[in-house]
Amino acid sequence: MMTFLSQNVAARVLRDRMQQDADAPAQDSLALAQDSVAADTSNASPLVDLVEAPSRIVTKLSEIFSIEAVVAVGLKLFLIVIIAWGVIKVVDRALQVWNGRFEDLPLIAPRRQRALTISTLMSSSARYVVWSIALITILDVMNIDVGALIATAGIAGIAIGFGAQSLVKDMIGGVLLLFDDTIHVGDLVRLGTDEGLVEDIGVRTIKIRRFNGELLMVPAGDLRTFGNRSIGFVRAVVPVGLSYGQDADRIMEVMQRVADEYAADHPDILITDEPPIVQGITNFAESSVDVRIVIKMLPGEQWNAERELRRRLKRAFDQEGISIPFPQRTLHLVQESEQRNPFSTASTAASPKDDEGDRWESGSEDTPSV
Repeated sequence: MMTFLSQNVAARVLRDRMQQDADAPAQDSLALAQDSVAADTSNASPLVDLVEAPSRIVTKLSEIFSIEAVVAVGLKLFLIVIIAWGVIKVVDRALQVWNGRFEDLPLIAPRRQRALTISTLMSSSARYVVWSIALITILDVMNIDVGALIATAGIAGIAIGFGAQSLVKDMIGGVLLLFDDTIHVGDLVRLGTDEGLVEDIGVRTIKIRRFNGELLMVPAGDLRTFGNRSIGFVRAVVPVGLSYGQDADRIMEVMQRVADEYAADHPDILITDEPPIVQGITNFAESSVDVRIVIKMLPGEQWNAERELRRRLKRAFDQEGISIPFPQRTLHLVQESEQRNPFSTASTAASPKDDEGDRWESGSEDTPSV
């Protein structure tokens, strides 16, 4: 019995061993097949990447432009714009408070003009700087390479700088004008034949309002030679024409009295280091003898002073019986029967023959007889 059982166990072990030997080649072939497939897959990875690229791009875009991402980016952009706008408003408010310290000064006061000019420049500069930083921040939030963009902008700026030299010159000229403190908002300036009030001084242009309302835009780089009538003092000059037949000394005394009376009535606008003066005879004109009144005063008051002086002179001349000259011309009439040069001052023209005869006759009378 025992012998029979041991034979059965040995036969079963033998069958299992034979089955394992039969399955081993199949497993080896399956492993080899899997390795070959993996090798083929690794060798074909570029093609697979190309095929799968659109799906990956779509997946990335879906992640970026998802509702949550769009809301987050929109909130960031909104906050950037709000912060930039708020910074500019704070700067403008601070400049308004600073300008309020000079509102009690006259409009032509140098301190008030300087404060208004500097505040205008700082306001425009703050806008340039704040909005530039805001733009760079917005590009960074939108995942745009700001470094490469700035490098490209720098190279483009160099190229544009060579082509926009006049623009750079205007900007540098505007900054230098502000630092030189030679022109302010509210100044009366003269540019060639144009004259007006300065309304705005920017980094690049200066706005000047003429008396007729025309607004001149002058590039700061072209503002090389100009006259400023709002610095220091001015003189009110009133020229008066006198008749040649009148007593100039007496009329100048009347004019001096009028000038002194005006100075006594307006001491607040005069500069006392130079009294009003009648500067004598300044010109012999065609129909008049020119005399003028000169009064030194504060800038901006000369036009009203000149008008008031003319009104007072007219009233004083009427009281003194002094007439204002009018254009006159003297004509010399020459008759056609006179044989002489019409431009000559001699009354008659003697011929050489008549002169010789006169000399002979006088010689014959004076020569004694032999």
